[in-house]
Order: sequence, then structure tokens, then C-alpha cells
Amino acid sequence: MSAEQIINEIRFGGPEVRVRAANNIAVANNPQLSVYLIEALGDEEPEVRIAAARALQTYRDPRAVPNLIGLLYDNNFLVTEVVATTLGMIGDQSAGKALQDAIERAFRFGPNTPPQHQTVLQSVIALGRIKDGRALALLIKILKHGYKNSLSDWHVQARQAAALALGLLDQPTATTALIEALRDKERPELRESITLGLSTLRSPDSFQQMVANLSFAPFEDHTQLWRRQEAIIIALGQRGDRAAVPYMIPLVNSPYAEIKVALSQALIKLGETDRAEVLIPLLRDRLAEVRASAAQALGFLGVRAALGPLNAVAVDPDRRVAGAAMNALENLKALPPAGSSVAYLPPPMPPK
Repeated sequence: MSAEQIINEIRFGGPEVRVRAANNIAVANNPQLSVYLIEALGDEEPEVRIAAARALQTYRDPRAVPNLIGLLYDNNFLVTEVVATTLGMIGDQSAGKALQDAIERAFRFGPNTPPQHQTVLQSVIALGRIKDGRALALLIKILKHGYKNSLSDWHVQARQAAALALGLLDQPTATTALIEALRDKERPELRESITLGLSTLRSPDSFQQMVANLSFAPFEDHTQLWRRQEAIIIALGQRGDRAAVPYMIPLVNSPYAEIKVALSQALIKLGETDRAEVLIPLLRDRLAEVRASAAQALGFLGVRAALGPLNAVAVDPDRRVAGAAMNALENLKALPPAGSSVAYLPPPMPPK
């Protein structure tokens, strides 16, 4: 379809044709057509406004921001949900106040409909994407308390969205709030979102905060806060910074199985081959999930010193442990002999 035909359709076609034209503009990925999507944001039909706002996610055209901000006050929450997402993807901080207004309007009484709830979630995440520091206090409040009145699942989802937004914001106060929310009593899905938020942090300050919180302070309740260690280990592994390894290694002696499993998996993600031998004692752990995770990591990281211990674990009565040990042994046996080098041989040329 030609650009001229698409322009005529989005301007003069019926509602279904205009929606199709907006979708076609997104697929065309032609920046010259973005202006027609901005024009369509003022369409009288909500489905066309939705299609135009969604198509602008392809172009992320900052010229659309004023029109999109206006649509955050649209009476149709299906429109505002998509608009909030698009504003976040464009990343213009001038949208910050309007996004906060959209959240606070819903928070006065709690959202009444799923689209209104989704508008709140997308607005919260958008504030993180645009890195609007003015929203810090609001996002922390949502992380701590969620909605005043709402369905329990919506309440947790609002807190999950705030966790992701605070991670994207990547400020010291935001990092502190995320770490403080990591308590055993919190629901697993919230802890997962906090962990994901922590894994998006990239600043040196956030790194120092995370590694400092791998240790317990005096008089802290370990039974309530060991989840903090687990989440930070996972986040540091996902972050991919091997500078975290010396801080994580001492936790191989943790009394909590979840932390030892998280450590094994984090060392895999970090490709830590130099100090992975510390996992060998975990093959003796009383819990099968710890033994299996350690065996998997030792094989994946190519720890030759684990050959003998893995042979012993390969006859473990737990099938998961034995299987992980056997797979690890296969990986280790496939390694070239220690001290040898294997030259790279290019594939043969195809016959002419």
C-alpha cells in the first residue's frame, strides 16, 4: 500500500479504515508518516485514538507529547492506558506532571474498572521510564501502601509497577526503598518485581547499596530479612557485574537453601569460573535443590576440581541431583585437557 493511500485512509476513511491505516503506518516504519498519527490523536472515535497512540510507540516522536498529554485526561480509560504506555516509551519528562495527575486521580478512591487500573500501572511505569525524579515520593508511597481501596490483586499489582518504576529511576532513595521492601512476609510476586527492579539499576551508588545490604546489620531479624540477600544476589547476577562476586561468595555458608541456590545461579549468569570451586561443598548439602543447583553450576562453569565430587553425587538417590551431576560430568569431560589450546578451524567452503 502506498503512503498516499494510507494518508487518505487515515484522514477520510470510516472508523475501521482509519484504525487499519494507523496500524499500517506503524508497520511502514516511515517517520514522514508520524505527523498523520499525531493528527489522528484528535479523532472523535476512541478506537482510532487508541490505534494512533499505539502506532506512535514505533516512532516515539517527541512532537506527539503535547497531544498525548492531553489524552491522559480522556474520558475513555482504554485510551489513557495506551497513551500512558506511549509517553513512557517516548521518555519526555514534560509528561511527568500529567502522569502523576492521572495516578493521583485514581488513587483518591481506588480504580473502579480494569482499564482505569491499567492506566495507573502504565502511568507508574512511565514515570520510571522518563526518569522523573519529581515522582520519587509518589512511587515510594505506592510501593509501600498500594491503593487505599481496591481488589487485593490490584493492590499488589500497583506495588509491583512501583517497584519496576523505582528501578528504572535508579536513584539512591529509590534503591533504599526497594531494599527495605524485601521482607519474608511480602507476597512472592511482589518480591519478584522488586528483584527485577533492582536488576535494572546501573549506577555505582546502587551497586554499593546492594552489596552493602548483603550483610546483616547488628540486631536485624534474620528470619524476616534473609529474602533481602536472596533478591540482591539474583539482581546482581542479572545485572552482570562480576565485581559483585567477592561480596556474594561468603553467602555460600548461608543457612538458607534459597540463598545457596540463588548464589549458584548467579555465578552461572556472571560466568564466574575463577572462584566457582566454593560451590563444591554444596554437593554435600542436606537439601536436594541445593545439591542439584550446585552440580549444574559446577558443570556449566567447567570446574575441573569438581570431577571427583560429581562422580559421587551422580549416584544420589534424588533423580534431580543425579541428573544434574551426570550432565555436569558430561560437560567437564568434553573440555579440552588442562593447559591445552584448541585452535579454531573455520567450516569448510561449500562446493562450487
